[in-house]
Amino acid sequence: MNLSIPFALLCVSLPCINSASFPVGVYKTGCHSRSFWIWVQKDFLGPTWQIEIFNDTSYPVVLDDDLSAQCGYTKSRDVYGNVEVRISFLGCWVNNLNDNQFDTAVQFRARRSNGDITYLLSKSCQLLDPWNMREIICEENYMEVSVIRIVPLDRNWLKTDPQQFWPLVQGGLSQRWQVQFTVNKTQIIMSAKDAFKKGYGMNATATRVVFRTRYQSLESMILTDGDYHYNAILSIMYYTQALIRLTVNTTLACPNDPPVMTQTSLSWLTPAVLSPLVLEPSLYTTTNLKLGLNGQLIDANLIAQNHYTFQNDGNTVDVTVPIGAPGGYTESDIVNNTYGSSYRIHLFLEQEWNEQPADITRHTMFKPIVTPFQPLPPIFINYTIPENYYFNVSLGNFFPDVDLKSFIIKKVPLTVIEAKNMGFNVIKVPNANNTNAFFLQVPFNDPLVVQQYINETTSRHYTLYVTYVMTLLEKDKDFTYTEVVVCILADVVLPTYNGSCGADRLILDMTHGNLDRYWIPYIRNLPLTRDLAQSEKYVINGQGPVFHFEVPLFAVGLVYEDITLRGIMARLDWSLRDNKTLEIKSKYSVFCRFPTDRLLVCFPNGTVKATVIGLDTKPNFNPQKTHLKDPTCTPKEADDTLALFSFSVYNCGTVRKFDGDFLLYENEVTFDREVLPENQPIISRDSNYRLTLRCKYPVRDIQQFHGKLKEIPIKRGFSAVYRSSQARALKKREHDELGAVLRLSKDDTFTNFYQSEDFPVAIQRAAGLYFEVDVPRKLPGFPPAMLQECWATITPQKDGFPQWDLIANGNLKRHCAVNIFKGQHSKFGIANTGVPKTNIYVHCQLALHEAVSCQNTKRPDQETEKRSVPPAGPYPISVGPITIVKDNGVQYLHVGEKTWSSWVWILSVGLAVFVVFTIAAVSVAARIFVC
Repeated sequence: MNLSIPFALLCVSLPCINSASFPVGVYKTGCHSRSFWIWVQKDFLGPTWQIEIFNDTSYPVVLDDDLSAQCGYTKSRDVYGNVEVRISFLGCWVNNLNDNQFDTAVQFRARRSNGDITYLLSKSCQLLDPWNMREIICEENYMEVSVIRIVPLDRNWLKTDPQQFWPLVQGGLSQRWQVQFTVNKTQIIMSAKDAFKKGYGMNATATRVVFRTRYQSLESMILTDGDYHYNAILSIMYYTQALIRLTVNTTLACPNDPPVMTQTSLSWLTPAVLSPLVLEPSLYTTTNLKLGLNGQLIDANLIAQNHYTFQNDGNTVDVTVPIGAPGGYTESDIVNNTYGSSYRIHLFLEQEWNEQPADITRHTMFKPIVTPFQPLPPIFINYTIPENYYFNVSLGNFFPDVDLKSFIIKKVPLTVIEAKNMGFNVIKVPNANNTNAFFLQVPFNDPLVVQQYINETTSRHYTLYVTYVMTLLEKDKDFTYTEVVVCILADVVLPTYNGSCGADRLILDMTHGNLDRYWIPYIRNLPLTRDLAQSEKYVINGQGPVFHFEVPLFAVGLVYEDITLRGIMARLDWSLRDNKTLEIKSKYSVFCRFPTDRLLVCFPNGTVKATVIGLDTKPNFNPQKTHLKDPTCTPKEADDTLALFSFSVYNCGTVRKFDGDFLLYENEVTFDREVLPENQPIISRDSNYRLTLRCKYPVRDIQQFHGKLKEIPIKRGFSAVYRSSQARALKKREHDELGAVLRLSKDDTFTNFYQSEDFPVAIQRAAGLYFEVDVPRKLPGFPPAMLQECWATITPQKDGFPQWDLIANGNLKRHCAVNIFKGQHSKFGIANTGVPKTNIYVHCQLALHEAVSCQNTKRPDQETEKRSVPPAGPYPISVGPITIVKDNGVQYLHVGEKTWSSWVWILSVGLAVFVVFTIAAVSVAARIFVC
């Protein structure tokens, strides 16, 4: 195409407002075989930009998609996403000098926050490779054919051409030119002007006739040749003048089959003979076949170096490229937190043939290929050698556009810098295939590593919970990968034990192992705390490698296996428990036998054992002749100096009464003197002997209950049956005079309670909840109060839902001695397992019961059934709101023994002292009486 205005003049007339020059390094220009090449860095132009071409009046014309295809301009991107523009040497507004010298100028307009900025580029190219008879280009957005013209160009045609628009401006093509299309065996003829209006580009240069069309125009067709398909347009251009008719075959055909994809490669298959373009198949001869990459032809050495396959078997030209091979670009992506990639490569194929020796056709096909997204699961490799005492793991293999952003280890987020500051090693290691792996090394003794001892072995588990947070550098997208690594190492040194017996105590010596910091010492079911040690006068020496522990006889925590006249067999049960699960990890028992002396032991099941010593009085008495209040209850064992009684608090004449919050059981050992006959006036020295035995049991107790969630709303009824004589009066003053309150204790000691102004109260999940029912107004003659039902809701309403039952159907089965009696407080505790992370309210119904005799024929170790008198009331009481919050760290709950366990042993010692004083008093009285 010829321009009537010199190129230098074009530059002078370009607009200069808001114009700038491209900075160095952000653009490149070049000359390819038949086109200009322009490259601009992708980030420079920003998201919004356009290309403008200057027409004959130097006015910028915006290149949209249709005009680009019509005029021979291709706007594309290279495999890395940079802007790439190709302009045909025979395109619109290219200054063409005899089809040998080509000049162009384009303008990039970029949208900035402060207005548009234009950047001008110009390029001049020389034709280095002579034109062939016919040349066809299959570009990304158009097809172009140029054929050598035989009739010389007549400039007068241009001057007399009536066209005022593009054909005239482009020059060389007059109304004498027409184009004929063949569509489904139908011929369509139109003038050059009409063809231009339909989007076709036509031109006549100094030596060539040019025809150009976009893909899928109205006159185009899809042709099939065997297994191959073409985008084709069958066209002939005519030039008519007196005595002259010039015919030019401008048929176009471009193969359009997609590449064949596998997991590891892609294959671009094209026909070896482009049949729609061959007029004489019998004369067809292939003269040249070359492969190009990124707009440049490559030789056989580079093809082999990149591991491409390029072959022609006479029917098919096969170009096979391994996915990820050099020359292309692998781009990472994330789909639904799944890492994967796609591979991009820009190929082109240049094929030459002839049907006559001088009639050479060159056919060039551009083929940008993008593989679909292919998931690439990260490869996690555990290189850990347990004996090195650190985890050594790697995660790969990622392409260069992926980097490690951070970690989440045991739910603790850590940046890479923070991980390194904690002593972790984080290393990025490149692989030979242009990917990277990320190594992480974490010491076993780090607090973020979970350690777990394997019972009855010398091994423990070291567990690393790690989540990698990876990021795509180009797209600012994150994804995660989680792995759990467990290593077993036989590095546990278990504690060793040695037990011994003192005169009045049991002694344990424990040589420390290497897991003491993870375990908690227990005496039976009691955690060994400072308060427990002080109250029970334990002797503890924890300095050095040996832990020394002494427990006095009759102190809390001991087990009495056997008490006979031959001695007392006591056992100390020592255990070490996991500080998280309270699972027993190590245990040892010390057994000691002590001589039977003055003794009073009150067992939890209501059994009492006591000794009577005949030598405690002056004169002595025979212990074998002693008995309890019930004369049939005689010693279980006895000799001349010592008697052992064993009885239940529910028989043998034992009486009971209340003493504050305690139930006091009392019996008496009696020695009756023998009655002398009247005819035997001998003074007897047998003493009157009475020994009072008392056992105290706390009425208030703690029992654990577990609630079950009810999803269906249930309306709770409030009704009662009154059978006592006080029913009427009770109903009138139930709310005014009972005054029952449900209180929330701060711990399981029930000494400090939350006040009304403290609510809502926040309780950690592992702490447990402890409640007490307080009946401050003890009304004379009223039946005792006890819990009938307790439940929890998330609303203040008692019938709200969901609900968790805590106590149902009245009192639970337990011995009558530990029921709730008149005027006493009731306690209960609940674990927070399964309680929702929201406000909860606890509701109870308090019922009144008639006092019932506990005398029965059951054995002392059997539970009593429910009371036979129905409850009076009920009286609804509530407390809340209570918020269950997540623990700040790993916590555990020490489950203590019931309250009576401590009292039994404390009272045993106290009552033993009481017995001594009683016997002493009796002895003094006997001496006085004898004297």
